[in-house]
Amino acid sequence: MELQPYQPGLQVGLASDPGRSSEGNEDAGFVWQLILPQPGQPPWPMGLFIIADGMGGHLKGEQASVLAIRLAAHHVIRQVCLPFLADDAGAVERPPINEVLEASMHIAHQAILRQLPEAGTTMTMALLLGDSVFIAHVGDSRAYLGERGHLRRLTQDHSIAARLVDMGQATPEEVAAQRNILYKALGRGPKIEPDILYRDMDRRHYLLVCSDGLWSIVPEAEVAAIVEAAATPASACQDLVAQAKEQGGEDNISVILVARDWPLPLCAPAQAGNQCESFGLDPPVESGAKASG
Repeated sequence: MELQPYQPGLQVGLASDPGRSSEGNEDAGFVWQLILPQPGQPPWPMGLFIIADGMGGHLKGEQASVLAIRLAAHHVIRQVCLPFLADDAGAVERPPINEVLEASMHIAHQAILRQLPEAGTTMTMALLLGDSVFIAHVGDSRAYLGERGHLRRLTQDHSIAARLVDMGQATPEEVAAQRNILYKALGRGPKIEPDILYRDMDRRHYLLVCSDGLWSIVPEAEVAAIVEAAATPASACQDLVAQAKEQGGEDNISVILVARDWPLPLCAPAQAGNQCESFGLDPPVESGAKASG
């Protein structure tokens, strides 16, 4: 029996495209990862993955998405990730992760208000620490958690259309024209209140973060099928962008895919029912929970 080489790191793909009709790309993506050695234990994966979709015209939107990502990533890496590299890392007292993620969003929000007052951006950020993933989210970019045969959306869209549908006052078809009207985005309004979520992410799972240029065009079932058929996460991202453009995607399209193992392991059935254990009915932990590093 041939032994498969052990892959301690994360398998990551990133793709971004202006779309069929856009002259420029207001989307921005960020990928940062490291493998942390531990005495007597397997290496520990750590990563930060961000998609931001700028608003305010090509140049201003692009500037807003890039500025937001750079400032937010700098704050999270400095406050959460780099302390793990200190020689006294076990004794370092770190602030709760949800507070760091929320602060990073506030820093980006205030910077856009000062420097680009006519612009704004969505931002969906995923911080992976070992078997845990923390999500900070504003706008209508999305984060999903998947495994073979299942794909679950973690984030809620901060759009007028989504709010009306959630309240039962309209169907998705009735509010399709309002899909891009956001009531929450970085750089819009005096204050921002991001959604902060937590999920377990074991070796069967993959994490997908994308802009609305993907999810508004390619149905979730089709996204899952493309991911599971891909040779690598990088090729999966390229295939998803190509499919969105083939189906008429005119907006900017960006996607990040992160997995612990590839090809994706088979889904282990739960003891009762047909769903996998990790996709039960338990809701994500909201920002009131104090998750410390």
